[in-house]
Amino acid sequence: MRDVLSLTAGDRRIQTYFTCDVRSRSVLAAGVDEALAELGAPVLPWRDAVGSRFDLALAASENDRLADLDAPVLLVPHGAGHQKFYPGTAVVSGLNPERLVVGGRVVPAAIGLPHAAHLDRLAQACPPAASRGVVVGDPALARMRGSRFRAGQLRAAFGARDKRLVVVASTFGPESALGRVPDLPERLVGGLPVDEYQVVVVLHPGVWAAHGTWQVRSWLGQATAYGVQVVTPYEGWQAALLAASIVVSDHGSLALYAAALDTPVVLVGRGSAVTVPGSAAALLAKTAPVWDVDQQPRDQIDTVLDQHRSGVHGQVMDLLAEPDPHGEDCARRLRRVVYGLLRLEQPTTGATFGPVVPPAVSMPAIPATVVGAAVQRDGVRIERYADLGHGEPRGGLEHRHLVADLRTASLAQLCAASVVVVDERAAWSTKGWPTRAADEVARWPQARVLATVVDEMSCAIWAGGQVTLLRADEPLDPIVLASLAYVRLTTLDRIPAEDRVHLGRRVIRVAAVAR
Repeated sequence: MRDVLSLTAGDRRIQTYFTCDVRSRSVLAAGVDEALAELGAPVLPWRDAVGSRFDLALAASENDRLADLDAPVLLVPHGAGHQKFYPGTAVVSGLNPERLVVGGRVVPAAIGLPHAAHLDRLAQACPPAASRGVVVGDPALARMRGSRFRAGQLRAAFGARDKRLVVVASTFGPESALGRVPDLPERLVGGLPVDEYQVVVVLHPGVWAAHGTWQVRSWLGQATAYGVQVVTPYEGWQAALLAASIVVSDHGSLALYAAALDTPVVLVGRGSAVTVPGSAAALLAKTAPVWDVDQQPRDQIDTVLDQHRSGVHGQVMDLLAEPDPHGEDCARRLRRVVYGLLRLEQPTTGATFGPVVPPAVSMPAIPATVVGAAVQRDGVRIERYADLGHGEPRGGLEHRHLVADLRTASLAQLCAASVVVVDERAAWSTKGWPTRAADEVARWPQARVLATVVDEMSCAIWAGGQVTLLRADEPLDPIVLASLAYVRLTTLDRIPAEDRVHLGRRVIRVAAVAR
């Protein structure tokens, strides 16, 4: 609905109100009041809304009592078209004839459809409403298509500037991605090197509504502590899909949107009993690879990425929405319908959806990483994995050691750590820091190196009574440099003045200066 409303946002002739029928709210409606409050939206009580005359009512579900409103109604889908049945019925979600026709009257003045094929689906589901169908495209998809050029910017906002970004997109219910594999975020963050992959979780708003924000964040607490980004239910899912290198999903809308953006998709389970036969969702369920819980996450992710070919989801795209590479056709069509119902002249400016902007995310200090390294002729290859209790690095590398952050690691992790991380970027260069560093290292039985981040390219370490500043020639997680120093001290008993660290496909030059 917000994507649609962006087409009228600057028009001072239009005043917009929001309303919700509290008497018919389902469990999935929890959080609506908070979302509207966050928007700063003017909200009318339902009794006032049905007692007033409006020039247009916009709805994304036919299940509200739209017939009570005194306004022409524009009904749009609240997901990627009409892909599902209501559970336990043969009624297509969004096209319930008992809701579209009330008292012998067709309620919507217009039913916005994403694709011409949906005209037939509407005619089959509710013949009296067939004439109200109008093909406008999919506004959510159109908005994303218009912001494709922002993908790199959005990826950086999620902390994945030089990484592959893995999006876990789960709808709700037992057949959802997290319904089938509840620990999927932990499996991914524990099985993918932290310097090469970033994991983002996008949950259907219904998950947050049914279980509550506190409960969802509690369930995902370990994953988020180790760097998984969790998108809020109100904003950010479109940014995540645009930034994604690959999407691991289910029968929900986000898998379809990812396919329409030509992004590799892996499904957790082969479709759902509620999927409409012949739909884009049904086709994707037949053609997309399926997640194997018994296979290593990295092997699956890399295989799908390496085998993906542009256009492989072409048939899914053809069924999902009308061709619209930049989202401009949908904006024009939809604005024409909106202003036609409002009986207003369209603005003279071009019709466009608002840009997809980077969400506000936080980058936590990861409690501990298990690190493996391979000494090569031209440097050291390093792989770091979140220490979730799975043991040794999955890469089979040598020089294994644990790096633990004093701010967030457990006592057990700190006691086992060879490298201890502190936050003393303002103090490392002071005269007293070597003494304090030596005292801190002495507290932990396995510690050999104390490290602190200086800036996005530098790390200061204390080891063996010596303070050394290590500086990379490009941004990275500077704590990687502490592991480089540890490996060099272990193998050479010194830190070279010039070195290289290999992180996946990146080769980064490193300079070291003793202080």
